[in-house]
Amino acid sequence: MLRGIFNLDNPVMRFLGRIADLMLLNLLFIVCSLPIVTIGASLSAMYYCLFKIKDEEEGYIIKKFFHSFRDNLKQATAMWLIMLVFFAILFLEFLMYREAAGTAGSVVRSIVLIGLIFWYLITTYAFALQSKFYNTIKNTFHNAVLLMFANGPRSIAIIALTAAVIAFTLMQKEVIVLWNLILAWILIGFSGIATVNVQLLYPVIKKLMPEDAGDEVTPDNAFSVDESADLTNLGYGPAEEASGSSEDLHQRLEKL
Repeated sequence: MLRGIFNLDNPVMRFLGRIADLMLLNLLFIVCSLPIVTIGASLSAMYYCLFKIKDEEEGYIIKKFFHSFRDNLKQATAMWLIMLVFFAILFLEFLMYREAAGTAGSVVRSIVLIGLIFWYLITTYAFALQSKFYNTIKNTFHNAVLLMFANGPRSIAIIALTAAVIAFTLMQKEVIVLWNLILAWILIGFSGIATVNVQLLYPVIKKLMPEDAGDEVTPDNAFSVDESADLTNLGYGPAEEASGSSEDLHQRLEKL
């Protein structure tokens, strides 16, 4: 009986192994995000690993994480700095009008809230795409916005989950409970939320992937499509590699 319990194919052991992977991934994300400017590369690497886990591909989490982190470092960092500028603008607007009375204050605070929602959703879609496809920064953001609006229910679920978890954490009054929640964030909070996001985004990303998609990519053989397509110049990398035609991509987009 003990042999069955500790069998690695046992559902319980597989579940515990998955939790251990998420905890390790969460730690890698936090450590590699500490310089702040590298959060984009860390986020891309985390999504890369989670998509691999979703595909049930075996392998070392650390090796996969740093493979994606290295490949995405330059572009993902530039993307993150762009998003950081927009976040700073929204945050400053909030500070200026957080206690402002009257209609003007309420309107600005509402605009900031809506802006933060779109900021988070664009960040989520953009770095999920960055982890799977080779593309320019402009086209990655363009495709992220298109997919965000094309998948409204999924977008609502993504923002609702994150808002609920953050609100629950911030509402805690007891110090012990708050510290326990902070510990949970450190252990599995970020990777846990990203895991749910991947569950929601996986069908969307999967429809865009050709059947013969591989594991690596270079800009020289990345898949692309003309500017008139719904998604712009969608290539597979730096995480994934594939070849295809514009007609193949249009057929996949029709399924969205």
